[in-house]
Amino acid sequence: MSPFNTAHEALAYLERFTNYEKTPPRGKRTPYDLARMRRLCAALGHPEEKFAAFHVTGTKGKGSTSHYLAAALGAGTGLYTSPHLESMLERIRIGGKPISGKRFAAVMSRVVAAAGPGGSGIATYFELMTAAAFEVFAGCGAGVVEVGLGGRLDATNVLPCPVACGITSIDWDHMDRLGNTLEKIAAEKAGIVKRGGLVVTAERKPGPLTVIRRAAARAGAELLEVGADVRIEGARADRLDRWTATFALEGAAPARVTLATPGRPQLDNFAVAYGMLAATVNLPAVRWQAAAGTVVPGRLQLFPGSPPVLLDVAHNPVSLRALAAHLARAYPKRRTALVFGTSADKDVRGNLESILGAADDVVFTRAAHPRAADPEEMRGIAGRGSVEPDARRAVDAARQSAGKRGLVVVAGSFYIAGEVLPILR
Repeated sequence: MSPFNTAHEALAYLERFTNYEKTPPRGKRTPYDLARMRRLCAALGHPEEKFAAFHVTGTKGKGSTSHYLAAALGAGTGLYTSPHLESMLERIRIGGKPISGKRFAAVMSRVVAAAGPGGSGIATYFELMTAAAFEVFAGCGAGVVEVGLGGRLDATNVLPCPVACGITSIDWDHMDRLGNTLEKIAAEKAGIVKRGGLVVTAERKPGPLTVIRRAAARAGAELLEVGADVRIEGARADRLDRWTATFALEGAAPARVTLATPGRPQLDNFAVAYGMLAATVNLPAVRWQAAAGTVVPGRLQLFPGSPPVLLDVAHNPVSLRALAAHLARAYPKRRTALVFGTSADKDVRGNLESILGAADDVVFTRAAHPRAADPEEMRGIAGRGSVEPDARRAVDAARQSAGKRGLVVVAGSFYIAGEVLPILR
């Protein structure tokens, strides 16, 4: 096929391929096939082997950890994350900035040509995007790669042994594809551990942690555990729940930093990044300060105003409980109006139970996305609140409810966050 002239042309072509972010697979059949991804990488000349990789998975915190890693490694580092908030180009970053449309079009032209006529044998949008990221990162010294879903069968797992891999916390999510116990979910995520490699985990629950320990032992990989090997010392928070702590690992220089992104879970996320780098790369203190100063998009992101708006992409019970805890610590006396929308294939009832107690009022909405849950059904489960199907109008309604001295919170979905982010700016 002819090369793409613009990012718009490339993205329109990608829409022809299966996209499980929009249409999740039905039943127990796995949609993933690493053999397909390996064939594509071979056709491209194995770009996945041409950069120093840092591979990150987990239920909660993997995006934040990935951002910290890329910021610490510096300007030329690649970063691949998903999903995005506003533009697909956000998923592939160099030096913290999204790839340009012109470069994306050129890279995707090479990827599609390598896939063969009509993308023969390539099943998913995510596989093509991942191959494009690898192509870009082949020109970088290092690349941070966030797993899309799970780990063992994720398209990113064609990476050879990375410099280090990280496993953040394990919790309930995607049980239809990853398993119905925390141990099964942990086993899928621990599938990124490579023979002779290094793995750092923030998981502390005995069952999942045992699974990760066994996976590391089978692979002959070194395992560092946050809390035991990677220590968090002298932690304290300011009134807005922004944490300062010293991160330490035997044999490495400690780093005392203040995290710009609020919330207690960020200590664990930063600790995973610190452990992955402190054990493998000799970084000056200024790089740790740069990493700590990273404001992770959509993670407890505060937009000033009357009332201010707090944007958070929390979309499962564990992350929504963390959001509720943050509200209790940072905004205990403010009237809080919640704008909430989530995906129908999530634990909708569990999500609501995790966050509704932190809100004085709630406006249910939905993203312009085929997986979005029905806001009327969510209101029925909650037994209170109002419905505004348009996400932007829902923010306006929440502002009215909160009042000038209150707080608006937008949560439940990356897609909701992406729709309201332009108006908040």
